Amino acid sequence: LCKMSFQFFECQQHPTAPSTLVAYPDIACGDDDRTGIMGIGVLAVLAYPIFIYATMATLCFIAPRMFTGNATFKTGTGFLLSRWKPTIWYFGPAVMLRNLCFALIGVAYPSDGIAQLVLASSILSIYAAFQSTQAPWRSAALNRVDTVLTITVSVLCMFLLTIVPMEDEKEVRLDRYRPYVLVFFLFAMATMVGMLLYAVLFLFGKIGPSTKATKNATKTLMDAVKEMNRQIQSQEISDEKIYERLGQFLTVQEQTTFASLLQWTLQEVFNASVATGSGKGSRRLSMNTGSTAERGERDRRMSLSKSSESQEKVAPSE
Repeated sequence: LCKMSFQFFECQQHPTAPSTLVAYPDIACGDDDRTGIMGIGVLAVLAYPIFIYATMATLCFIAPRMFTGNATFKTGTGFLLSRWKPTIWYFGPAVMLRNLCFALIGVAYPSDGIAQLVLASSILSIYAAFQSTQAPWRSAALNRVDTVLTITVSVLCMFLLTIVPMEDEKEVRLDRYRPYVLVFFLFAMATMVGMLLYAVLFLFGKIGPSTKATKNATKTLMDAVKEMNRQIQSQEISDEKIYERLGQFLTVQEQTTFASLLQWTLQEVFNASVATGSGKGSRRLSMNTGSTAERGERDRRMSLSKSSESQEKVAPSE
């Protein structure tokens, strides 16, 4: 729909003739027949690419407060949200934006094959960088396939540049592509300077994780675990029902990661462990050093310290 909507604005230039529409070569871009119905083309662009994209973006924006408890909204937006991880529910508009940029390539350079390949490779590279960091698909295999395919097509566009004939002079090409080179060069330089500045500030302790934020995060985690345990103990709900509800908003990979974090917490903080369903042990390097006897002696001292503190608190009341 985006490509069809923009066909009205794709004008192909000719060396010795007026420019014509790519889709309709018999219509010149400057003819009265085209300018007279220009409003229809504008309405088509507003109705399809812009309106549909704005609608999808709005649905993603209101999804966090509308998805839970609203069966109608959940069913109606399943095509938009069900493909992605619940924590990356907003990725649908990113894919639509990538497709919209592809449709606009023909509008920007309808007759320049080199510029089309350069823009296509740039769009795919930016998308691959964003997609690989977010990993939005619910399946880990789909994330890998999406990244590999995107990078493969981007590299293919780069190699296709070698077989595209260069009809324009070197100076013309420099004037045409200089802005793109300058933008990406400045972005790379800004990224390098930002990394160096961050490293210097981190070295001198100006930025980094604060103690207050760490304590708040730890308190929130403990409160959440306590509330989860209270809810499980107070409600008469079967394990199968809990599994079903967890599966509605957490992927298998996220559930596995969450379980591993809880196991590591129990092991490192409380010296306890929970048997996994697969029977495999934790692959994380344990930071709880010392032999079993040393850990037992440390736990015994902590127990004695707690009992002495409780006796001191009870003594004044007696």
